[in-house]
Amino acid sequence: MRKRVRLVRKWSSALAALAICVPAAFSVASEKPNVLLILADDLGYGDVGCYGCPDTRTPHMDKLAHDGVRCTDGYAAFPVCSPSRAALLTGRYPARFGPTYEDYFGGGVPELDPVKHLTIGQMMKDAGYETACFGKWNVSNLNRRRANDFGFDHWVGLHLNHDYYTHKLLRTGEHDLYKDGEPFDREGVWSDTIFADEAIHFIKNKKKKPFFVYLAFQAPHSPYQDPNTAMDPPGGKERKTLIKMVERLDLEIGRVLSALDKENLNDNTLVILTSDNGGAQGVSRNFPLSGAKQMLLEGGIRVPLILRWPNVLSAGKESAIPFSAMDLTTTIAAAGGVIPPEDKPFDGIDMLPVLLGETQVSQSRPLFFRRRDITFRQNLNSIRQSAVRQGKWKYLRNYKKNDNEKYTATLIDLGKDVAEEHDVSKANPGRFQEMSELYEGWEAEVAKTAVPFPVVSGE
Repeated sequence: MRKRVRLVRKWSSALAALAICVPAAFSVASEKPNVLLILADDLGYGDVGCYGCPDTRTPHMDKLAHDGVRCTDGYAAFPVCSPSRAALLTGRYPARFGPTYEDYFGGGVPELDPVKHLTIGQMMKDAGYETACFGKWNVSNLNRRRANDFGFDHWVGLHLNHDYYTHKLLRTGEHDLYKDGEPFDREGVWSDTIFADEAIHFIKNKKKKPFFVYLAFQAPHSPYQDPNTAMDPPGGKERKTLIKMVERLDLEIGRVLSALDKENLNDNTLVILTSDNGGAQGVSRNFPLSGAKQMLLEGGIRVPLILRWPNVLSAGKESAIPFSAMDLTTTIAAAGGVIPPEDKPFDGIDMLPVLLGETQVSQSRPLFFRRRDITFRQNLNSIRQSAVRQGKWKYLRNYKKNDNEKYTATLIDLGKDVAEEHDVSKANPGRFQEMSELYEGWEAEVAKTAVPFPVVSGE
Protein backbone atom coordinates (compact mmCIF):
# COMPACT_ATOMS: atom_id res chain seq x y z
CA MET A 1 0.00 0.00 0.00
CA ARG A 2 1.33 3.40 -0.94
CA LYS A 3 1.46 5.13 2.41
CA ARG A 4 1.23 8.64 0.99
CA VAL A 5 -2.37 8.16 -0.10
CA ARG A 6 -5.08 7.67 2.52
CA LEU A 7 -8.74 7.22 1.66
CA VAL A 8 -10.79 9.32 4.05
CA ARG A 9 -14.38 9.20 2.87
CA LYS A 10 -16.64 8.10 0.05
CA TRP A 11 -19.30 10.09 -1.69
CA SER A 12 -21.85 9.65 -4.48
CA SER A 13 -21.48 11.38 -7.81
CA ALA A 14 -23.72 14.21 -8.86
CA LEU A 15 -25.53 11.76 -11.10
CA ALA A 16 -27.38 10.30 -8.14
CA ALA A 17 -30.47 12.02 -9.49
CA LEU A 18 -30.30 9.49 -12.30
CA ALA A 19 -30.09 6.62 -9.80
CA ILE A 20 -26.54 5.90 -10.95
CA CYS A 21 -24.29 6.27 -7.92
CA VAL A 22 -20.58 5.93 -8.57
CA PRO A 23 -18.30 5.44 -5.56
CA ALA A 24 -15.44 7.86 -5.34
CA ALA A 25 -12.96 8.76 -2.65
CA PHE A 26 -11.06 11.77 -1.52
CA SER A 27 -7.36 11.02 -1.15
CA VAL A 28 -5.29 13.20 1.12
CA ALA A 29 -1.53 12.99 1.30
CA SER A 30 0.34 13.40 4.57
CA GLU A 31 1.74 16.54 2.98
CA LYS A 32 -0.43 18.41 0.51
CA PRO A 33 0.97 17.89 -2.96
CA ASN A 34 1.70 20.55 -5.52
CA VAL A 35 -0.47 20.27 -8.62
CA LEU A 36 0.52 21.17 -12.18
CA LEU A 37 -2.35 21.01 -14.66
CA ILE A 38 -1.10 21.34 -18.24
CA LEU A 39 -3.73 22.00 -20.90
CA ALA A 40 -2.92 21.98 -24.61
CA ASP A 41 -5.24 23.68 -27.10
CA ASP A 42 -6.60 21.52 -29.95
CA LEU A 43 -4.05 18.75 -29.42
CA GLY A 44 -5.30 15.74 -31.37
CA TYR A 45 -5.52 12.28 -29.84
CA GLY A 46 -3.02 10.95 -32.39
CA ASP A 47 -0.69 13.98 -32.43
CA VAL A 48 1.51 12.69 -29.59
CA GLY A 49 4.18 10.03 -29.96
CA CYS A 50 2.98 7.86 -27.10
CA TYR A 51 -0.46 7.82 -28.72
CA GLY A 52 0.96 6.43 -31.94
CA CYS A 53 1.91 9.55 -33.89
CA PRO A 54 4.49 8.62 -36.58
CA ASP A 55 5.45 12.10 -37.82
CA THR A 56 5.78 14.22 -34.67
CA ARG A 57 8.51 14.02 -32.04
CA THR A 58 7.22 14.54 -28.50
CA PRO A 59 9.93 13.11 -26.21
CA HIS A 60 8.86 15.06 -23.11
CA MET A 61 5.20 14.09 -23.29
CA ASP A 62 6.25 10.52 -24.07
CA LYS A 63 8.51 10.45 -21.01
CA LEU A 64 5.71 11.83 -18.86
CA ALA A 65 3.60 8.86 -19.98
CA HIS A 66 6.51 6.49 -19.35
CA ASP A 67 6.85 7.83 -15.80
CA GLY A 68 3.12 7.94 -15.11
CA VAL A 69 -0.26 6.70 -16.31
CA ARG A 70 -1.40 7.05 -19.93
CA CYS A 71 -5.17 7.04 -20.27
CA THR A 72 -6.53 5.75 -23.57
CA ASP A 73 -10.11 6.88 -22.92
CA GLY A 74 -9.74 10.40 -21.58
CA TYR A 75 -12.42 12.90 -22.60
CA ALA A 76 -12.72 16.64 -22.79
CA ALA A 77 -16.09 17.88 -21.59
CA PHE A 78 -16.86 19.55 -24.89
CA PRO A 79 -15.53 19.65 -28.48
CA VAL A 80 -14.99 23.44 -28.35
CA CYS A 81 -12.63 25.57 -26.23
CA SER A 82 -14.65 27.79 -23.90
CA PRO A 83 -17.25 25.31 -22.58
CA SER A 84 -14.57 22.66 -22.21
CA ARG A 85 -12.43 24.99 -20.08
CA ALA A 86 -15.43 26.11 -18.04
CA ALA A 87 -16.16 22.46 -17.20
CA LEU A 88 -12.55 21.80 -16.25
CA LEU A 89 -12.39 24.88 -14.03
CA THR A 90 -15.69 24.23 -12.24
CA GLY A 91 -15.90 20.42 -12.35
CA ARG A 92 -19.45 20.70 -13.67
CA TYR A 93 -21.19 20.14 -16.99
CA PRO A 94 -21.53 23.38 -19.01
CA ALA A 95 -25.23 22.49 -19.41
CA ARG A 96 -25.69 23.30 -15.72
CA PHE A 97 -24.86 26.95 -16.38
CA GLY A 98 -27.55 27.32 -19.05
CA PRO A 99 -27.68 26.54 -22.78
CA THR A 100 -25.80 29.68 -23.78
CA TYR A 101 -22.70 28.21 -22.15
CA GLU A 102 -22.65 25.37 -24.67
CA ASP A 103 -20.96 27.18 -27.53
CA TYR A 104 -18.18 29.73 -27.95
CA PHE A 105 -18.20 32.39 -25.23
CA GLY A 106 -18.44 35.29 -27.64
CA GLY A 107 -20.85 37.44 -29.63
CA GLY A 108 -22.79 38.61 -26.56
CA VAL A 109 -22.94 35.18 -24.95
CA PRO A 110 -22.50 35.30 -21.15
CA GLU A 111 -19.37 34.10 -19.44
CA LEU A 112 -18.24 32.55 -16.21
CA ASP A 113 -19.05 34.70 -13.21
CA PRO A 114 -16.61 34.45 -10.28
CA VAL A 115 -19.48 34.55 -7.78
CA LYS A 116 -21.88 32.16 -9.49
CA HIS A 117 -19.27 29.79 -10.92
CA LEU A 118 -16.81 28.69 -8.25
CA THR A 119 -13.55 27.49 -9.83
CA ILE A 120 -10.97 24.98 -8.72
CA GLY A 121 -8.55 27.92 -8.53
CA GLN A 122 -10.63 29.59 -5.83
CA MET A 123 -11.23 26.31 -4.01
CA MET A 124 -7.52 25.47 -3.92
CA LYS A 125 -6.65 28.99 -2.80
CA ASP A 126 -9.18 28.73 0.03
CA ALA A 127 -7.55 25.43 1.01
CA GLY A 128 -4.18 27.13 1.52
CA TYR A 129 -2.62 26.81 -1.94
CA GLU A 130 -0.74 29.49 -3.82
CA THR A 131 -2.44 29.52 -7.21
CA ALA A 132 -1.33 30.61 -10.66
CA CYS A 133 -2.70 30.57 -14.18
CA PHE A 134 -0.32 30.97 -17.09
CA GLY A 135 -1.81 30.92 -20.57
CA LYS A 136 -5.19 30.97 -22.25
CA TRP A 137 -8.16 31.96 -20.07
CA ASN A 138 -11.01 32.08 -22.63
CA VAL A 139 -13.97 31.85 -20.23
CA SER A 140 -14.53 35.60 -19.75
CA ASN A 141 -14.41 36.98 -23.27
CA LEU A 142 -17.24 39.49 -22.98
CA ASN A 143 -16.05 41.55 -20.01
CA ARG A 144 -12.40 40.43 -20.03
CA ARG A 145 -12.45 39.40 -16.39
CA ARG A 146 -9.04 38.39 -15.06
CA ALA A 147 -8.16 34.89 -13.96
CA ASN A 148 -7.23 36.60 -10.68
CA ASP A 149 -10.92 37.25 -10.08
CA PHE A 150 -11.52 33.49 -10.06
CA GLY A 151 -9.04 32.57 -7.35
CA PHE A 152 -5.69 32.68 -9.11
CA ASP A 153 -3.06 34.69 -7.24
CA HIS A 154 -1.02 35.16 -10.42
CA TRP A 155 -2.04 35.31 -14.07
CA VAL A 156 -0.06 35.91 -17.23
CA GLY A 157 -2.08 35.06 -20.28
CA LEU A 158 -4.63 35.84 -22.96
CA HIS A 159 -8.38 35.76 -23.43
CA LEU A 160 -8.57 34.76 -27.10
CA ASN A 161 -6.20 33.20 -29.58
CA HIS A 162 -3.74 35.77 -30.83
CA ASP A 163 -0.71 36.04 -33.10
CA TYR A 164 1.98 34.05 -31.27
CA TYR A 165 4.61 36.76 -31.87
CA THR A 166 2.77 40.11 -31.80
CA HIS A 167 0.20 38.96 -29.19
CA LYS A 168 -2.56 40.80 -31.04
CA LEU A 169 -5.93 39.48 -32.18
CA LEU A 170 -5.89 38.90 -35.92
CA ARG A 171 -9.39 40.25 -36.52
CA THR A 172 -9.22 43.50 -34.55
CA GLY A 173 -5.55 44.12 -33.77
CA GLU A 174 -6.42 44.27 -30.06
CA HIS A 175 -3.49 43.58 -27.75
CA ASP A 176 -4.32 40.41 -25.83
CA LEU A 177 -1.58 39.55 -23.37
CA TYR A 178 -1.99 40.47 -19.73
CA LYS A 179 -0.27 40.21 -16.39
CA ASP A 180 -2.78 40.23 -13.54
CA GLY A 181 -5.19 42.09 -15.81
CA GLU A 182 -2.79 44.80 -16.95
CA PRO A 183 -1.41 44.91 -20.52
CA PHE A 184 1.88 43.06 -20.73
CA ASP A 185 4.16 42.21 -23.61
CA ARG A 186 7.36 40.53 -24.74
CA GLU A 187 6.88 41.17 -28.42
CA GLY A 188 8.66 38.72 -30.67
CA VAL A 189 8.69 35.95 -28.06
CA TRP A 190 6.54 32.90 -28.81
CA SER A 191 3.49 33.04 -26.53
CA ASP A 192 3.90 29.58 -25.06
CA THR A 193 7.54 30.32 -24.27
CA ILE A 194 6.34 33.26 -22.19
CA PHE A 195 3.90 31.04 -20.30
CA ALA A 196 6.55 28.39 -19.70
CA ASP A 197 8.98 31.08 -18.51
CA GLU A 198 6.40 32.38 -16.05
CA ALA A 199 5.66 28.88 -14.75
CA ILE A 200 9.38 28.16 -14.30
CA HIS A 201 9.90 31.45 -12.47
CA PHE A 202 6.94 30.65 -10.22
CA ILE A 203 8.29 27.17 -9.45
CA LYS A 204 11.78 28.47 -8.69
CA ASN A 205 10.37 31.08 -6.34
CA LYS A 206 7.95 28.71 -4.64
CA LYS A 207 6.80 29.86 -1.22
CA LYS A 208 6.14 27.65 1.79
CA LYS A 209 2.60 26.99 0.60
CA PRO A 210 1.83 24.13 -1.77
CA PHE A 211 1.02 25.40 -5.26
CA PHE A 212 -1.58 24.80 -7.93
CA VAL A 213 -0.50 25.88 -11.42
CA TYR A 214 -2.92 25.86 -14.34
CA LEU A 215 -0.65 26.02 -17.39
CA ALA A 216 -2.91 26.50 -20.41
CA PHE A 217 -0.78 26.66 -23.55
CA GLN A 218 -2.17 28.13 -26.77
CA ALA A 219 -0.54 25.62 -29.12
CA PRO A 220 -1.32 23.99 -31.41
CA HIS A 221 -4.45 26.14 -31.97
CA SER A 222 -4.50 28.51 -34.93
CA PRO A 223 -3.09 30.86 -36.10
CA TYR A 224 -0.66 28.44 -37.70
CA GLN A 225 2.81 29.92 -37.36
CA ASP A 226 6.31 28.49 -37.40
CA PRO A 227 7.66 28.63 -33.83
CA ASN A 228 11.22 28.29 -35.11
CA THR A 229 11.12 31.29 -37.46
CA ALA A 230 11.09 34.63 -35.66
CA MET A 231 7.97 36.72 -36.32
CA ASP A 232 6.61 34.19 -38.81
CA PRO A 233 3.23 35.61 -39.91
CA PRO A 234 0.04 33.57 -39.63
CA GLY A 235 -0.21 31.14 -42.50
CA GLY A 236 -2.34 28.44 -44.05
CA LYS A 237 -3.70 25.36 -42.35
CA GLU A 238 -0.84 22.95 -43.03
CA ARG A 239 0.16 19.79 -41.19
CA LYS A 240 3.86 20.58 -41.49
CA THR A 241 3.34 23.79 -39.51
CA LEU A 242 1.16 22.09 -36.92
CA ILE A 243 3.86 19.46 -36.38
CA LYS A 244 6.37 22.20 -35.57
CA MET A 245 3.88 23.77 -33.16
CA VAL A 246 3.26 20.46 -31.37
CA GLU A 247 6.99 19.85 -31.11
CA ARG A 248 7.51 23.34 -29.68
CA LEU A 249 4.68 22.67 -27.22
CA ASP A 250 6.50 19.51 -26.17
CA LEU A 251 9.72 21.48 -25.70
CA GLU A 252 8.02 24.04 -23.44
CA ILE A 253 6.38 21.28 -21.41
CA GLY A 254 9.80 19.68 -21.02
CA ARG A 255 11.30 22.91 -19.73
CA VAL A 256 8.64 23.21 -17.03
CA LEU A 257 9.00 19.57 -15.98
CA SER A 258 12.77 20.06 -15.82
CA ALA A 259 12.24 22.98 -13.43
CA LEU A 260 10.23 20.71 -11.13
CA ASP A 261 13.06 18.22 -11.18
CA LYS A 262 15.76 20.81 -10.49
CA GLU A 263 13.80 22.13 -7.52
CA ASN A 264 13.37 18.57 -6.16
CA LEU A 265 9.59 18.88 -6.41
CA ASN A 266 8.83 15.86 -8.58
CA ASP A 267 7.92 13.45 -5.80
CA ASN A 268 5.31 15.72 -4.27
CA THR A 269 3.79 17.11 -7.46
CA LEU A 270 0.80 15.68 -9.28
CA VAL A 271 1.21 16.50 -12.97
CA ILE A 272 -1.75 16.20 -15.33
CA LEU A 273 -1.51 16.73 -19.09
CA THR A 274 -4.50 16.86 -21.42
CA SER A 275 -6.18 18.86 -24.21
CA ASP A 276 -9.30 21.03 -24.22
CA ASN A 277 -10.79 19.17 -27.19
CA GLY A 278 -9.80 17.10 -30.20
CA GLY A 279 -7.55 18.29 -32.99
CA ALA A 280 -8.77 20.60 -35.75
CA GLN A 281 -10.12 19.00 -38.90
CA GLY A 282 -7.80 18.83 -41.88
CA VAL A 283 -4.57 19.47 -40.00
CA SER A 284 -4.51 17.44 -36.77
CA ARG A 285 -4.18 13.68 -36.47
CA ASN A 286 -6.94 12.11 -34.38
CA PHE A 287 -6.33 8.58 -35.68
CA PRO A 288 -7.65 5.96 -34.98
CA LEU A 289 -10.68 8.04 -34.06
CA SER A 290 -13.18 9.56 -36.46
CA GLY A 291 -14.16 13.22 -36.44
CA ALA A 292 -12.39 16.28 -35.09
CA LYS A 293 -12.85 19.43 -33.05
CA GLN A 294 -16.45 20.75 -33.16
CA MET A 295 -17.87 17.21 -33.32
CA LEU A 296 -19.09 14.68 -30.77
CA LEU A 297 -17.47 11.88 -32.70
CA GLU A 298 -14.59 10.48 -30.67
CA GLY A 299 -12.02 12.61 -32.50
CA GLY A 300 -13.68 15.75 -31.18
CA ILE A 301 -13.81 14.80 -27.51
CA ARG A 302 -11.36 11.96 -26.79
CA VAL A 303 -7.99 13.51 -26.00
CA PRO A 304 -4.52 12.65 -24.69
CA LEU A 305 -4.56 12.31 -20.90
CA ILE A 306 -1.49 11.58 -18.78
CA LEU A 307 -1.03 11.69 -15.00
CA ARG A 308 2.23 11.46 -13.09
CA TRP A 309 2.71 11.37 -9.33
CA PRO A 310 5.87 9.48 -8.32
CA ASN A 311 5.55 7.11 -5.35
CA VAL A 312 1.76 7.28 -5.69
CA LEU A 313 0.90 6.27 -9.24
CA SER A 314 2.73 3.38 -10.87
CA ALA A 315 5.02 4.32 -13.73
CA GLY A 316 4.37 3.02 -17.20
CA LYS A 317 0.77 2.12 -16.50
CA GLU A 318 -2.04 2.31 -19.07
CA SER A 319 -5.71 2.79 -18.21
CA ALA A 320 -8.68 2.22 -20.52
CA ILE A 321 -11.21 3.55 -17.99
CA PRO A 322 -13.33 6.36 -19.46
CA PHE A 323 -12.41 9.56 -17.60
CA SER A 324 -13.77 13.06 -18.14
CA ALA A 325 -12.43 16.57 -17.62
CA MET A 326 -14.66 16.87 -14.55
CA ASP A 327 -12.86 13.84 -13.10
CA LEU A 328 -9.63 15.83 -13.32
CA THR A 329 -11.18 18.68 -11.34
CA THR A 330 -12.42 16.25 -8.69
CA THR A 331 -9.03 14.54 -8.55
CA ILE A 332 -7.18 17.84 -8.06
CA ALA A 333 -9.62 18.86 -5.34
CA ALA A 334 -9.25 15.52 -3.58
CA ALA A 335 -5.46 15.74 -3.67
CA GLY A 336 -5.68 19.19 -2.09
CA GLY A 337 -8.25 18.19 0.52
CA VAL A 338 -10.97 20.29 -1.08
CA ILE A 339 -14.68 19.48 -0.89
CA PRO A 340 -17.04 21.38 -3.22
CA PRO A 341 -20.11 23.22 -1.89
CA GLU A 342 -23.15 21.02 -1.35
CA ASP A 343 -25.20 23.06 -3.81
CA LYS A 344 -22.54 22.79 -6.53
CA PRO A 345 -21.20 19.23 -6.40
CA PHE A 346 -18.69 18.02 -8.96
CA ASP A 347 -19.88 15.91 -11.87
CA GLY A 348 -16.72 13.84 -11.68
CA ILE A 349 -14.95 11.28 -9.53
CA ASP A 350 -11.53 11.14 -7.89
CA MET A 351 -9.36 9.18 -10.32
CA LEU A 352 -6.53 8.35 -7.92
CA PRO A 353 -8.16 5.55 -5.89
CA VAL A 354 -9.45 4.12 -9.17
CA LEU A 355 -6.00 4.12 -10.76
CA LEU A 356 -4.57 2.67 -7.53
CA GLY A 357 -7.06 -0.18 -7.62
CA GLU A 358 -8.62 0.87 -4.31
CA THR A 359 -12.05 1.27 -5.89
CA GLN A 360 -13.69 0.58 -9.22
CA VAL A 361 -15.71 2.65 -11.63
CA SER A 362 -19.10 1.17 -12.34
CA GLN A 363 -19.66 0.12 -15.94
CA SER A 364 -22.99 1.91 -15.65
CA ARG A 365 -21.36 5.31 -15.06
CA PRO A 366 -22.27 7.53 -18.01
CA LEU A 367 -20.45 10.49 -19.55
CA PHE A 368 -22.73 13.01 -21.27
CA PHE A 369 -22.07 15.49 -24.07
CA ARG A 370 -24.17 18.13 -25.80
CA ARG A 371 -23.03 20.50 -28.54
CA ARG A 372 -25.11 23.54 -29.40
CA ASP A 373 -25.15 26.09 -32.20
CA ILE A 374 -25.87 29.56 -30.86
CA THR A 375 -26.23 32.86 -32.70
CA PHE A 376 -26.97 35.02 -29.72
CA ARG A 377 -27.84 38.28 -31.43
CA GLN A 378 -30.48 36.48 -33.51
CA ASN A 379 -31.79 34.56 -30.51
CA LEU A 380 -31.00 31.27 -32.28
CA ASN A 381 -30.25 28.27 -30.09
CA SER A 382 -30.35 24.68 -31.23
CA ILE A 383 -28.63 21.41 -30.44
CA ARG A 384 -26.21 20.17 -33.08
CA GLN A 385 -25.25 16.85 -31.48
CA SER A 386 -25.64 15.03 -28.19
CA ALA A 387 -24.10 11.84 -26.90
CA VAL A 388 -23.65 9.56 -23.93
CA ARG A 389 -20.97 6.97 -23.32
CA GLN A 390 -21.66 4.14 -20.89
CA GLY A 391 -19.09 1.38 -20.66
CA LYS A 392 -18.29 0.25 -24.20
CA TRP A 393 -21.49 1.75 -25.61
CA LYS A 394 -21.90 5.17 -27.18
CA TYR A 395 -25.24 6.70 -28.16
CA LEU A 396 -25.00 9.64 -30.59
CA ARG A 397 -27.71 11.98 -31.87
CA ASN A 398 -27.40 14.27 -34.88
CA TYR A 399 -30.08 16.97 -34.97
CA LYS A 400 -31.72 18.68 -37.90
CA LYS A 401 -30.49 22.26 -38.10
CA ASN A 402 -32.44 24.62 -35.85
CA ASP A 403 -34.78 21.84 -34.73
CA ASN A 404 -34.19 20.27 -31.32
CA GLU A 405 -37.03 17.80 -31.84
CA LYS A 406 -35.83 16.09 -35.02
CA TYR A 407 -32.75 13.95 -34.99
CA THR A 408 -31.22 10.68 -36.12
CA ALA A 409 -29.46 8.44 -33.62
CA THR A 410 -26.84 5.71 -33.72
CA LEU A 411 -25.44 3.18 -31.30
CA ILE A 412 -21.74 2.32 -31.39
CA ASP A 413 -19.83 -0.49 -29.71
CA LEU A 414 -16.57 1.33 -28.97
CA GLY A 415 -15.01 -1.89 -27.77
CA LYS A 416 -15.06 -3.17 -31.34
CA ASP A 417 -15.43 0.01 -33.37
CA VAL A 418 -13.46 2.95 -32.02
CA ALA A 419 -13.66 4.64 -35.45
CA GLU A 420 -17.47 4.67 -35.15
CA GLU A 421 -18.07 3.17 -38.57
CA HIS A 422 -20.92 0.77 -37.74
CA ASP A 423 -24.33 1.59 -36.27
CA VAL A 424 -25.44 -1.42 -34.22
CA SER A 425 -28.75 -0.03 -32.99
CA LYS A 426 -30.87 -2.50 -35.00
CA ALA A 427 -28.94 -5.45 -33.60
CA ASN A 428 -29.27 -4.08 -30.04
CA PRO A 429 -32.70 -2.41 -29.81
CA GLY A 430 -32.94 -2.81 -26.05
CA ARG A 431 -29.59 -1.17 -25.39
CA PHE A 432 -30.40 1.55 -27.94
CA GLN A 433 -33.61 2.41 -26.08
CA GLU A 434 -31.87 2.33 -22.69
CA MET A 435 -29.20 4.75 -23.87
CA SER A 436 -31.82 7.10 -25.31
CA GLU A 437 -33.72 7.11 -22.02
CA LEU A 438 -30.50 7.61 -20.09
CA TYR A 439 -29.71 10.71 -22.13
CA GLU A 440 -33.24 12.07 -21.74
CA GLY A 441 -32.93 11.61 -17.98
CA TRP A 442 -29.72 13.62 -17.93
CA GLU A 443 -31.29 16.43 -19.94
CA ALA A 444 -34.15 16.60 -17.47
CA GLU A 445 -31.75 16.56 -14.53
CA VAL A 446 -29.45 19.37 -15.74
CA ALA A 447 -32.44 21.45 -16.81
CA LYS A 448 -33.30 21.84 -13.13
CA THR A 449 -30.13 23.86 -12.54
CA ALA A 450 -29.76 25.55 -15.93
CA VAL A 451 -30.66 29.16 -16.66
CA PRO A 452 -33.11 29.60 -19.60
CA PHE A 453 -31.93 31.02 -22.91
CA PRO A 454 -31.32 33.91 -23.37
CA VAL A 455 -29.99 35.39 -20.13
CA VAL A 456 -28.43 38.68 -21.29
CA SER A 457 -29.09 41.15 -24.05
CA GLY A 458 -27.01 40.68 -27.16
CA GLU A 459 -25.26 44.00 -26.92
